[in-house]
Parts: sequence; structure tokens; C-alpha cells
Amino acid sequence: MALVTENPRAVFDLGEIERGHLLWGKHRTWNEGKAGFVTSATEDQLIVQYYPGIGNVTNHFIIPIAEAVDGQWEIRWSADMTEVKEYGIEVGGDQQEPEGVENDDTGGTDS
Repeated sequence: MALVTENPRAVFDLGEIERGHLLWGKHRTWNEGKAGFVTSATEDQLIVQYYPGIGNVTNHFIIPIAEAVDGQWEIRWSADMTEVKEYGIEVGGDQQEPEGVENDDTGGTDS
């Protein structure tokens, strides 16, 4: 057995995103995304500070690399809003119906 093995692993590209960048993120379990700014960026996680709408309070959320790679996050970010980059967002993808909602494909006409 080898003493040292090399395995490729997913990491955040710190040349693409860094502290101070604006970021909008939406976890698959959230109803809507949150916008804030990156306060910490490492190869393993991003920490984003945002305003939750409660007085003089701020909060944060963490995006682990494993969850980003697994497709659990939709992420948009920008250094200066002249170019907005996206990750994990399907353009023109089919959206699923919420559970418990039936889709009536009759065209909306009553017979």
C-alpha cells in the first residue's frame, strides 16, 4: 500500500469568488433565495452574510462544497454587478409541480 495517495476532489475556485463578492444563494429546501455578500471563501465552503429583514440584524448561511457539487444550491455571484455568474442553475429546465397540485392539461375549456 502507498503511504500517500492523490485523489482529485471538488473545491471552490478562489480565483472566481472571494471575500466581498455579492452572492445570491438558494438551497433546494428554501422557498426563496437570499442575497448577501461573501464574508469567507475557502476551497471547502463559502460563508455569506445577509440581511434577514429584522431591524439592525444580520445573519449568515454556509455553502459547503459537497452540497454545491451535489446540486443542492443555486448560486449567482458577482464582483461588481457588471457580470453575474451562475452555478447550479438550469436554464430552460423543466420545473416540477409542487406536491399536492395536479396539472390539468385540458386547455382550460369546459365541455
